[in-house]
Amino acid sequence: MSLRRALHFVFKVGDRTKTAKFYRDVLGMKILRHEEFEQGCKATCNGPYDGKWSKTMVGFGPEDDHFVAELTYNYGVGEYHLGNDFLGLTLQSSQAVRNAKNLGWPITKVEEALYLTHAPGGYPFYLIDMDQPTTDPVQKVCLGVSDLQRSVQYWTTLGMKVMEKTEGKKTVLMGFTDHQCKLELRDISGAVDHGTAFGRIAFSCPREQLPDIEASMKKENQKILTPLVSLDTPGKATVEVVILADPDGHEICFVGDEAFRQLSAVDPKGNELLDKAIAEDKSDEWFAKHNKQKATA
Repeated sequence: MSLRRALHFVFKVGDRTKTAKFYRDVLGMKILRHEEFEQGCKATCNGPYDGKWSKTMVGFGPEDDHFVAELTYNYGVGEYHLGNDFLGLTLQSSQAVRNAKNLGWPITKVEEALYLTHAPGGYPFYLIDMDQPTTDPVQKVCLGVSDLQRSVQYWTTLGMKVMEKTEGKKTVLMGFTDHQCKLELRDISGAVDHGTAFGRIAFSCPREQLPDIEASMKKENQKILTPLVSLDTPGKATVEVVILADPDGHEICFVGDEAFRQLSAVDPKGNELLDKAIAEDKSDEWFAKHNKQKATA
């Protein structure tokens, strides 16, 4: 399964201005591309919303060899309820630690050379206070699970291998290969609550493997949220995806690698397009003028 790659995690955001500041100015990531959509995604990429939305990809480098964040913004929704499903993204960058301190961004020391901060919306990020590597600084994404053994078996079925077990912390680190961003599963000894801010983790695989993934999940009586479907992005490559849900309801996207490499090419105008969209979004002014608040999902 070495041909399978960890791609990105999807975060719902309610404030693009503050969110852009966090990823660009605190973490030091780059805007890789920005796209606007007039209606909801067929594969519910933006959540269960059918209105206008945008997608912004941010990371330390292109998705070909970096794990990045997908920021989905639904116009008119200003806040989402957090659950206990997403437990953190860990990256290595002493520069990000310095940026947070210099900008007055809240940051807490957890242990020696490890800090905790939060993205707008409350998403936790762990910063390792060491020089940023020349490879991808993003090391792992941690998800809460209710039955660790069951979850490990599920992800093993999808081709992941166990990299490390920590009995005391009830965690298992998994991945497709040693050099990719890893998936950490942590037993939370209770039910997983996804709130309304629930995200989605995405992986790529050779397009020919998509029907096999869907068939194997059917055979295992596992949940398939979206059977194999084609997704269009105006002016860009059409990709095919299968959307799954693990036993705790964590959403998982597998996308055909060949077309996705075309779709995910870095757009040099990404930064400009995001700033333009933020400037043209007058929804905050409209709500303030009418003494109303944006919806809380």
